[in-house]
Amino acid sequence: MRSEFDVSRKQLGYRESEHDDIISKVEFLLWKLTSPFKREYYRSLIYTCRDYQTQGLDKDRILNLQKVFVPLKIVSKEGKVDSNMIPHGSGEVEDSKEKQIWHFLAAMAKNRSFRRIAVLGAPGSGKTTLLRHLTLTYATQQERRLRPQPPKLIPVLLYLRDLCQVIAQKQPPLAELITEQVKRQWKRQPLDPPPNWFADKLRQNQCLVMLDGLDEVADETERRQVSRWVDEQMEAYPDTPFILTSRPFGYESAQLEQGVTVLKVQPFSLKQMRQFIHNWYLQTEVMSRAGEEDLGVREEAEQQADDLIKRIGNSSPLAAMAVNPLLLTMIATVHRRGSALPGKRVELYKEICQVLLERRLRAKKINEPLTATQKQSVLQVLALALMQRKTREFPLSLGVSLIQDNLAEVAGSAADSQEFLEQIKNVSGLLVEKELGVYEFAHLSFQEYLAAVEIKETNQEQLLIGNVNNSWWSETIRLYAAQTNASNLIQAVLALPSPLVEAMALAYDCLEEGLSVYPEVKQQLEARLEADLENR
Repeated sequence: MRSEFDVSRKQLGYRESEHDDIISKVEFLLWKLTSPFKREYYRSLIYTCRDYQTQGLDKDRILNLQKVFVPLKIVSKEGKVDSNMIPHGSGEVEDSKEKQIWHFLAAMAKNRSFRRIAVLGAPGSGKTTLLRHLTLTYATQQERRLRPQPPKLIPVLLYLRDLCQVIAQKQPPLAELITEQVKRQWKRQPLDPPPNWFADKLRQNQCLVMLDGLDEVADETERRQVSRWVDEQMEAYPDTPFILTSRPFGYESAQLEQGVTVLKVQPFSLKQMRQFIHNWYLQTEVMSRAGEEDLGVREEAEQQADDLIKRIGNSSPLAAMAVNPLLLTMIATVHRRGSALPGKRVELYKEICQVLLERRLRAKKINEPLTATQKQSVLQVLALALMQRKTREFPLSLGVSLIQDNLAEVAGSAADSQEFLEQIKNVSGLLVEKELGVYEFAHLSFQEYLAAVEIKETNQEQLLIGNVNNSWWSETIRLYAAQTNASNLIQAVLALPSPLVEAMALAYDCLEEGLSVYPEVKQQLEARLEADLENR
């Protein structure tokens, strides 16, 4: 078990000293003294969170989360967090406005408002990865090495999109929900928590409750029900720390009410971008050589990383995308495969889909009857159907029924829909099997992009026009606008009797990201924005 504590110290950000070996031995002893269930629970969290999730971008190499992860900087959404409220690490000098999540956890004892945190971030900004890293750090008991030192807590990570129906229909107590989820986590060796184990730990304020993806609860009524349930759990455990994550648009319509500190994930700085590229390339090169890391491997990774950093530095469009961890991972994936680097976000999605659906097969010399374009056309139908159903996941049987007609059109009536979906999962990686027989796109952004392409190709813009006030469709609308004239979408927002702030922001995004916009529509939007500012 000691190997499970062998994590990158520099990566986690704690101090190095001559006492580190002694600390490691003490930690190993503490691990041995931990209760049997807690030890098994932590082991299960390590197994679950130790891999860096590449959203299907590279199924051939599994990267170590601890060695790739770059700490995210977060700031108060309302500017209400004063630098004096948060302790600094030993000898560190940094922007007082930008902190890591650990700073807020370390400040909880003196500032109760940090016990309830909502972390908002754009698609692909690293919110889920942040919670997985928090979970892994606590499960390996490395939090004691951080400065400032956060409290010792038992991590609990729940994915709201998986639990939203249970929460909305049954309103289960938090301890009961956690216990049931832990029991179901492993099928081969199910965990069996002692009676009231999580209930006791919650009452004793020993847990860190992390709730991921409020925005991924697609139905707005259901999302508000989940939000109210979270409020009730926070009220039931007022001294237990909670962290909830969401995209901003999904949070605005279902905000928490229990005195929550709202934080925003900041885009990668140049330093963070460079660090991530070096980390990613080194891990990728190491894993492509069966885990071997020597001077030659490090030199190759260094050269590749430096080349990509130089290319990004010479391209303003690439630099604008590289501040987003998911997009930066996509850029690095395309770069490593020797492809030309796209200059727009929508072009990057197009290129990465091409890489995943076709070029991997060519590299492996696999004969494939369908082209990447044909396979993507089938996945577009699936993606749009899932968007309309307000869900990410789907049983294999449903996926088969959704694509069979389109697959028959491109591959003939003898085509096997189930085999197609399984191949996309096993070879391309755009689909993943989240549990036995239940599939989803590797990242919601891929579903949104493919749905946007399908809407454009089938002239279904009216579907988006009818959803300009619905946050579930916001990213799909942006990605659609980037491929065509966005005037109708902007006019649809302006025609709303009382458009939400989020809808006006979406209209402005369409103006900025749209392939084109009629001059008169641009003038109407700018006039409306100016009028709104004057009326405040």
